[in-house]
Amino acid sequence: MRQKDRIVSKALRALSVLLLAGITSSAQDFQIRTRVDLVVVPVTVKGSGDQLISGLSEENFMIFEDGHQQKLSNFTIDPVPLSAAVLLDTGLTATSFIKVQKALPALAGSFSDFDEVAVYRFNKFVTQLADFSKDKSVVEKALNKINDIEPSSPSVSSAPFANSTPVFNGLPVIAPSLGTGGRPTPAKASKVLHDAMFTAANDLAKRPRERRRVVLIVTDGLSSGNDHSFDQAVAQLLEQNIQVYSLGMDAAFLARKTSILDDYSKATGGDIFYVDTQDKLERSYNQAMDEARNQYVLGYFSTNKVQGSLPVFRQIVVKTDRPGLETIHRKGYYQYP
Repeated sequence: MRQKDRIVSKALRALSVLLLAGITSSAQDFQIRTRVDLVVVPVTVKGSGDQLISGLSEENFMIFEDGHQQKLSNFTIDPVPLSAAVLLDTGLTATSFIKVQKALPALAGSFSDFDEVAVYRFNKFVTQLADFSKDKSVVEKALNKINDIEPSSPSVSSAPFANSTPVFNGLPVIAPSLGTGGRPTPAKASKVLHDAMFTAANDLAKRPRERRRVVLIVTDGLSSGNDHSFDQAVAQLLEQNIQVYSLGMDAAFLARKTSILDDYSKATGGDIFYVDTQDKLERSYNQAMDEARNQYVLGYFSTNKVQGSLPVFRQIVVKTDRPGLETIHRKGYYQYP
C-alpha cells in the first residue's frame, strides 16, 4: 500500500512539473508574440514574357524594410488554399458584359476544391450574391444570377481610368458650374468600385489566416460616388494582407499604367490582366488564381520599432540575386506600437 502511495505521489509531482513547465512555456510564447510580429510577404517572381519563375530557394531572396535588410525567419513554397472575394462589375458596356457572362463557367472552374469563394456584384451599390463557401454548386448558383442581368451601358460617363473632376485628399472637389447660366450640373450616376473593395476586405478579414486572401475583380476601372476612398480601401487591404487580382475590361492602351486597377494590384502584391476577348478573359481567370495559389512566402521579424502611439507604414522591397527577374509583392504594412 505504501509502495502504491509512493508511486502516486511521484506521478503527481511529475505531473506538477510538466504543468508548470507548460504554463511557463505558454507564458514565454505569449510574451514573444506580443513583443514582436511576424511579417508575412507572399511573392510572385516573373521573368521575360511574364513567365512565372519557380525553383528559387531562401538563399536567392533579400528583403528590406524601410531600406534596412531583414533576416528571413520563414520560407515556404507550398501551395495554399484561397479565400477569394469575386467582384463583378455589372455596369460594363453591353459588349464587355456579355463576354463576362459567357466566361462565367471558366471563372467557377478557376478555383480548386480547397478554395472558398464569395461572390459580389457592384455598380451603384455593392451586393453579396454568396457568402464564402467551398461548395462549387453554391458558387455556380451565385454566378448564374449574373446571367439574369440585362447588359446595359456603363453607369459612369467619364473616360475609362480617368478622373473627371479634381481630387483633393482622395475626395472630388465640387466646383461652381461654369457656362450653364448658374444651373447646377446634373449628378453623374455612380459606380462604387472603392466601396466594393472595402466591403470585400472587411469580409476577408474574418477568414482563417492560414488561407491566402485575395480579391478577384472584373471591371472597367471606373469609380465615383463612393463612401470610401481609394486610400481607405488600400489601407484595409494591406491591414489584412489581401492581394488584388484585377481583370481590366475596355481599357485603352495608353490609360493602362495610370489606371486605379494598376494601383490596387501594385500596392497589394497582386497582378493585373487587361482583356478584350472572351478567350483572354477565361485564360486570365486561371492564370490569376494559379499565381495567387503558388507563391514564395517570406517571413521575418521586423527590427524596426514604433516611436509614439500611432501606427507607422513600413515599406517593403524584395529582391533576388538573379538578374532580370521581377518580384511582385505588397508594398508595405502598418506596424503598431
